[in-house]
Amino acid sequence: MKKILILYASSTGNTEEIACLMRTYINPKEFEVTRKNIELDNMDLNFLLNYDGILFGTYTYDDGDLPFETAVFCDSLENVDLSGKVIGVFGSGDAAYSQFCEAVDLMKEKFRHMNATVIDHTVKVDLFPNLLEDLTSIKKLTDQFLKTLSNSITTELFKIKK
Repeated sequence: MKKILILYASSTGNTEEIACLMRTYINPKEFEVTRKNIELDNMDLNFLLNYDGILFGTYTYDDGDLPFETAVFCDSLENVDLSGKVIGVFGSGDAAYSQFCEAVDLMKEKFRHMNATVIDHTVKVDLFPNLLEDLTSIKKLTDQFLKTLSNSITTELFKIKK
């Protein structure tokens, strides 16, 4: 069974709610899923290597900034090779700011820089995910993530059998 980590930073609970919604779209008979909030006390990120795919969520602080815990996480990523990992990025922000959900874009680029296979579609929710548009976007990211993860697994099996 393939392992998925839903890892997120959430201050007000909005990004955590997105993570919970994503979890509902993943079949537990097909994937083992762990949902975890970023904890600053353990920033040895080698535990990420135990997962086949990661759904990563962050809120955006102020006008486009990474929140403190996401910035520390991001800095710690420099020592982790994410080659072969499938990653989807999501987050919440406040549309009143000109750099709405900029932390999502920053993390997407960071994961690409770390050699991960990053899903193009991202989820950006204005505050709390309660609109049909939000739920549709969350499902779309989760579906694309699972499809890409399944395809990468099939490709790896094909290479092994050759």
